[in-house]
Amino acid sequence: MINQKIFNLNHIYTDVTTSSQKEAFKFIAQKFVDNQVSNNTKACYKGLKHREKEGTTGFNDGIAIPHARIKEISKAAVFVFKFTEPIEWNSIDNSLVKVAIALAIPDDVSGDQHIKILSSIARKLVDQKFRNQLTSAISKERLFKLINQVEIA
Repeated sequence: MINQKIFNLNHIYTDVTTSSQKEAFKFIAQKFVDNQVSNNTKACYKGLKHREKEGTTGFNDGIAIPHARIKEISKAAVFVFKFTEPIEWNSIDNSLVKVAIALAIPDDVSGDQHIKILSSIARKLVDQKFRNQLTSAISKERLFKLINQVEIA
């Protein structure tokens, strides 16, 4: 189960209407600030964009894990975004992204925990059934329950 300090119902957004990865990053960056894990939307947006240039965060079957170590993030957090229309993301399997599991990661010593969080989520995403449940989930409560199945190793 994911620690409630880094993930809660307020970190889940359904019916997100963005039409591009750029818009999605702006939306995600704003939610980092709205939820007080950062005070700098621009720095969060730039961090996500910069990380994406290093290699896609688009996984398989319509799921992405955007993340970046960003100096202006004060505490680690996990967010889930469900898009109303799938977004082009340059995913590994070329699928359009329906769900983004975004990680807000401080660029400091505590940021090392992001490797544990990221690898734990990636391990869970290997499970086809889990991916299907994630992309078909509609309610915040269902998404919360699914993400809470991820055990941080």
